[in-house]
Amino acid sequence: FAIYFPIMAFVAIGFEHVVANMYFIPAGIFVHSWAGIPAPAAFDPASLNWISFLWKNMVPVTIGNVIGGAVFVGMSYWGAYLRPVSGDKIEPS
Repeated sequence: FAIYFPIMAFVAIGFEHVVANMYFIPAGIFVHSWAGIPAPAAFDPASLNWISFLWKNMVPVTIGNVIGGAVFVGMSYWGAYLRPVSGDKIEPS
C-alpha cells in the first residue's frame, strides 16, 4: 500500500519508465500494424515505428532512468549509511 502514492506521483508528473515503455509502445505498434485500427486525428501513424521508438524513446528514457536511479539510490544510501550517527565512536584499527 505504501508504494501506491510514489507510483501515482511518478505517473502524474509524466515521467517515463523504460520497463513500462518496453510493453506499452510495442503493444501500440503491433496493434496499429496488425489490427488496422484507425488512429486519432491528432496522431501521425507514420511516427509510430520501431526506429522512432528505439532512438526517440528507449535511448533517452534508459539514460534518464540510469542517471536518475544512480543519483536517487546513491543519495539514499549516502543519507542512510555514510553519515555518522551521534554517539558512534570510530575506533582506530
